[in-house]
Amino acid sequence: MESPAKVGRNSGSQLTFFGYGNILNERVFDLPDVDAATTEDRLSKLPEQVRALIQRASDALIHNRPDLARMAMVVALAQAPSDPDVLRMMGLVYSEEHDYAAACRHFEQAMQCGHADALLHRQYADALEKSGAIEEAFKLRKLATERFPASALALFDLGEHCFVYEDMKQAVVALEEAVRLAPGYVPALLKLGSALVYVGRIEEGAAAYRQVLAQHPDFGAAWFSLANIKTLPFVPSEIAEMRRMLQDGSIKDPDRLLIEYALAKACEDAGSYPEAFSLLADANGRKRRQVGWSAARFSQQVRHAEQVFATPLDGVDDPEFGSEVIFIVGLPRSGTTLTEQIIASHSRVEGANELPDLGRVLTEESMRLRQPYPDWVTGATRDDWRRLGQRYLDSTSRWRRRRPVFTDKMPSNWLFIGAIRAMLPGARIVVCRRDPLENCWSCYKQFFYGGWDFSFSLDDIAAYWQDFDRNVSGWMRRSDGRIREQGYEALLENPGAEIRDLLAFCGLPFEDACLEFHKSSRSVRTASAGQVRQPLQKNTAKAARYGTLLDPLRLALNLTPMKGLREASTDH
Repeated sequence: MESPAKVGRNSGSQLTFFGYGNILNERVFDLPDVDAATTEDRLSKLPEQVRALIQRASDALIHNRPDLARMAMVVALAQAPSDPDVLRMMGLVYSEEHDYAAACRHFEQAMQCGHADALLHRQYADALEKSGAIEEAFKLRKLATERFPASALALFDLGEHCFVYEDMKQAVVALEEAVRLAPGYVPALLKLGSALVYVGRIEEGAAAYRQVLAQHPDFGAAWFSLANIKTLPFVPSEIAEMRRMLQDGSIKDPDRLLIEYALAKACEDAGSYPEAFSLLADANGRKRRQVGWSAARFSQQVRHAEQVFATPLDGVDDPEFGSEVIFIVGLPRSGTTLTEQIIASHSRVEGANELPDLGRVLTEESMRLRQPYPDWVTGATRDDWRRLGQRYLDSTSRWRRRRPVFTDKMPSNWLFIGAIRAMLPGARIVVCRRDPLENCWSCYKQFFYGGWDFSFSLDDIAAYWQDFDRNVSGWMRRSDGRIREQGYEALLENPGAEIRDLLAFCGLPFEDACLEFHKSSRSVRTASAGQVRQPLQKNTAKAARYGTLLDPLRLALNLTPMKGLREASTDH
């Protein structure tokens, strides 16, 4: 039975319930400057029945039963209404039930009752963040660093927040200090490495990843992070070490999978395409067995949305409402980051990277109406759409503090083009397209930590592309000049003309800085962070080098195979 002081969930960098571990790639790293023994001592002083109820709630949370945990904590709270640990646990239970208002109330009461340590600040801020109160969460995290200036946990938490929502350079400052205070804390080192890469300090980021590997040579996440820089090659000794570890039967599966992706990148760079393909096939096959993706179910959902939006909706009647936002959508690895980097190099534009706000606004409406999106769409009124549009603009207002226009580069927002057109008719939508074979193969080579479960099978990727192609082609036929398709290959072939046309579509005057986007100092939060800091390279196509190995993908995309299917590899 787990102690309540060690209850946690496997959710990446998310905190544990009573705090004493951070789960990353299925490894638990103790959070810095958090004393489990101190909390255990406080719990031991509670009445035995209250301790038993907390234990019951802890066990329920471990088994993903927050409803049972809440029942136990309601009784515990009645017996110890002012105990900060009971209040903290109640807040965590409500947070697991997605009742963030109730969670925040209990966290606030816990802070008022005492023991307001860095961990409680983090848990409270996490609930605020999940509720959409991003600025309030940021203020609370800043407050934690002021109250606990020597706390690596408070600095790490602030760095994580800035990494996602604020200035990346500010994230670097906080994470560097966290690493100074807790040099052995791997999650901080790994996050610092990514932040350094994203602000363009590529070599320093790689050094941080290698520092992790010096402590944990078999840590797959660090190997993959090195490979994900893309512009720095592995040295021969590192390639040999990855091969040695893959031959070692004791390496854990999560690490093996990520090392296979990393070594495949090294093999491709060296021209060893059959070995690269074999590694990718094994890694993707392992991951595909872990996810519950259904191409048929997804296609059905996309077609349902197409039917819902087939009839024009009574959306916002102001054609300029939402003109301050430029949505950039498409498949991952289709040039969305490059397109954003070009637009965000303009003096009037703030590049906000991948924002969750649109999906959050639509989810909130679905929860309010108790109907899934897009079932409630046909009943939405003009006032409803304006309310939703204003909610989105309010939640993204921080990206217009310095510049009047911002980019929202969430690739999967192509699924919500209909909602965008209804709630923000003035918004521009740039749909990025790339050669389908190159795009799908690039998705297969790229490990995604979350959100792209279709990417672990060539057949699934091809089916996803078919849905995307049909959907956005339909919107292009109905476009009123607010949707533009941006071809990746066209951009590489004739950047001057394409960039001028792209800026004109966005309602922006031409600026030379957009031609020299690779010199921009803005932070980039995607796998293409290193690539967009280089000038455009015309010869980026690599699928042909794999020959008939990719014939199954060509056939799935209705393309002509290089040779017959019998001569192609079917190991996918």
